[in-house]
Order: sequence, then structure tokens, then C-alpha cells
Amino acid sequence: MVKESDASIAAKAALDYLVSWIEYRVWRTRVPGAQVAIWFGGGLRMSKAFGVADVATGERLTATHQFRVASHSKMLAATVVLQLVEQGRLRLDDLASAHVPQLLGTGAEHVTIRELLSHGSGITRDSADTTFWSLQKPFPDAIELDAILAEPLDVLPSTTGFKYSNIGFGILGLVVEAVTGGRYEDAVREGVVKPLGLIRTVPDVDVRKSAKHVSSHSGIHTTMTREVLESPTSGSLAAATGVTSTAAELVRFAAGHFLGSDELLDDRSKRWMGQQQWSTVDRDGVPAGYGLGMQLRQIAGRTWLGHGGGWPGQITRTLFEPRLGIAVSVLTNAIDGPAAELAEGIVEILMATQRREADDLAMPSGHDVPEHGSASMEPVRGARRVDLMRFTGRFQSPWQLVDVVRLGDALYAIPPGAARPMAEAQRLTVLDDSTLRADDAGGYGSVGEPIRYEFDARGSVRRITGGWRLEPARSLEAYRQDAGSVGGRS
Repeated sequence: MVKESDASIAAKAALDYLVSWIEYRVWRTRVPGAQVAIWFGGGLRMSKAFGVADVATGERLTATHQFRVASHSKMLAATVVLQLVEQGRLRLDDLASAHVPQLLGTGAEHVTIRELLSHGSGITRDSADTTFWSLQKPFPDAIELDAILAEPLDVLPSTTGFKYSNIGFGILGLVVEAVTGGRYEDAVREGVVKPLGLIRTVPDVDVRKSAKHVSSHSGIHTTMTREVLESPTSGSLAAATGVTSTAAELVRFAAGHFLGSDELLDDRSKRWMGQQQWSTVDRDGVPAGYGLGMQLRQIAGRTWLGHGGGWPGQITRTLFEPRLGIAVSVLTNAIDGPAAELAEGIVEILMATQRREADDLAMPSGHDVPEHGSASMEPVRGARRVDLMRFTGRFQSPWQLVDVVRLGDALYAIPPGAARPMAEAQRLTVLDDSTLRADDAGGYGSVGEPIRYEFDARGSVRRITGGWRLEPARSLEAYRQDAGSVGGRS
């Protein structure tokens, strides 16, 4: 029998916990549903759905429901543009007006392809009329985009700073069409969809009879009732915001951008995409960056690439680390969906499983790491060893809900209600086969005090006493019955 590696066992424990954590966070935030996929070790390790696809019908969300992933589209557009650069048909420092003559005389005639890809062009974000984002009118078609391009476009001088522009990526779609002589949609299918074998990723809304779309929902801003929203075509802004996909196919797309993969681009082009062109600040106030069609974010001491997407009624986020070969995608079907929060929480939990500078998850399946003792056992007081898993579970008191989780070779106490799980986690030390100690709690908790477990005859936890006073938590279904079902439906 081939012995399973420590890294593999640790990864499975982390994935098992993540299912529990995501399910609770979906319930806690009252988002109708979330679709989640995780890729590492050379393959898809999780593809799951939580909650409902439509609050009006109660249809359960599945891993194959398709989402409008909005600005994820910019990653696909940038990939196609860089494929044309590799083919010698386009240069990053070409003037966009050389391919799109409508730009002449608009103040944007000197904007380059690189500036459009990096949002450094200074041109208008969505034009003078942005009501299509509020579903008050259709997204602009080709004729309407031409009318937008006839207006003055330069809000800021180019290369002044980061200024996000959907119109800029609409222009890139026109550049691709001018260079290829075909439709932008066809360039995406030939350059991205077919090479990766994707079947649920299309450049705009999927009109096939086999398509299964998730419903869009309004936010819980001034009422606890969510409305189902329409989801129109993106018109001439497909390169900026049109793509329909699934979490599983988005992490597959991300895997095509791992260093060493030659499926879509060479490594030089990938480095261009991931090279920070501008410093900016994300919507949560955290410093971030932008490359060529890629957002950059520092998480767990590493630079993660990817993109978010905001469609009317759907919020999505994908993160990947091209050197580790890890990708996470979270798609939510509400305009206030916590996709970024969930994706970053997943990354933090995955990275916490690593004992040796966060490299084990990148190791391909079947490659054992050097032995450091059994991954499910912890040395205690010399030669004695205790099974860490006996301490794990979800526990509650009137004051708190806490998960005791094995991540890597360590135990942590994590509040599942926390948006940043590892920022609020406490590291636990095993004292003996029924006692733990919290080592870091900021000084306000029971730091340094023994936490005693009482077990029944079957080895199940009966209660926890000492520094904590907790009992096994009720099932999530019991919580749902108390507060109503996911998404606020009664």
C-alpha cells in the first residue's frame, strides 16, 4: 500500500473543513447561493455549490449553474490580446487608434494597447450614461459604442494613474476584431475556450438550450426581501464584462496561467500580465495592484492574481498563485454577495495548512514530502503522541461559535462567523490526550489556561471546560429552522 503523504492528508483535512466553513458563511451572510471551486496539485480538488439558484423557486444551486462573471472577462480579453502579441500581429505599444479609427479626434487617439489593458488610459469608465448598469436600458450595442467613442473620452491624461474603464476594454474588443478580421466572440472561443476544453464558458450570455443559468438577486440593503433581477446581454462590452462561466471552469482557466503551462501563453506573457502596472486600493480599503487584465492582491505573504466581477445581481471572485499552482473561485448570486471575502478566507485557510513556507499544496499528487511523523498525530511530552482529530469539531456557548480545526500539523480555534478566519484564529497547543492550551488570544481570552475536553464512551466530545465553556454545536439545519432558509426565504 502506498502511504499517503503528509501534504495530501493535510490538504484533505483543510478541504473537509472548508466545506463546513463555506456552508456556514453562506448561511450567516444570507446570500442565496455560492458556487466554489479549488484547484491545486495539478487538478480540481473542490467543485461545490451551496444554497439556492433562485429564491423565488427554491431551486437548489449546483456546480454546473452558469454565472455572469462580469469583469473576469478582462482576463480572457487580455489573454487573447497577448496571444496576438505572441503571434506578431499586435504590439503592446501600438496605438489603439491604429486599429480603431473611431478614436481619432476623441482625445484618446494616443492611448496604447498596454494602457487599455492596465487601465492607465485615463478614458471614461462607462460613458456619460451609465444607466445600463442599473438595468434601466440595454448595454450598448455596436452602434451605441460607436456613438460613445464619438464623444470626448479623455477624463484624465493617459499614464496619470489607475482609472478603471469598461469602455477601454470595449475598445480592446474592437482591436481584436480589427486584427483577426472576425468577431471578438470567435477569438475567445478559438484562443481560450477550445484549448482548455471548456464547455460552460462563453463570451456572453449562453443561449443554448442546455444552458442552466443562476438567477440574479437584489441586495439586502433596505429590506430583507430579495428580488430576482433580469440578466441582459452585455452588447458591445463583452470584452469588459460579458463572460458566462462556472467556478470550476474559471479555476481551469487560471491553471492555464500557471508558470510552466504552455496551454494559452508563454511564461513571458504571463509575467507581463502579472507584473504590477499600477498601485491602487481595493473596495475594502486594502492596498492592491493591477497588471495587464489582472488584479493583484497580497494574501498570506504572497501575490495572488485574478479578477473580481460585479454584474447586476451577481458578485464573483477568482484568485490564483501562478508559482504555487493554486486557484480559488467563488461565485455568488446576489448584488451584495461576499465572493471576495469567501475567496480570500479560503486562501488563508489553505495556506495555513502549510508547514514549510507554503509550498506543499503545490506538490503534484503522488509526490510524498519528507516525513515529519504522522500528519494526524502530534508529539506530546516526549514519545507520546495524540490524535489531533479527536479535538476537532464545532462548539458553541451563549457567547460564541468556534471551530477547532486541524490545519497541517497544528490545531486552530477559528470563529466561523469571521470574514477573515485566520486573522481571528487562535493557535492551540496539545498538553495531553484531553487538554489543550490557547497560545495567542490577544490577551483578552483565556490565553495560557488549560482547555479540558470531556469525551463519552465512543470518543465523542461531551463538553469543554476550563479556559473555555463549550458544548458541541447544533447542526446548521437547526440554525436554519430558527432563522429561515438561506437567502431570507421563509
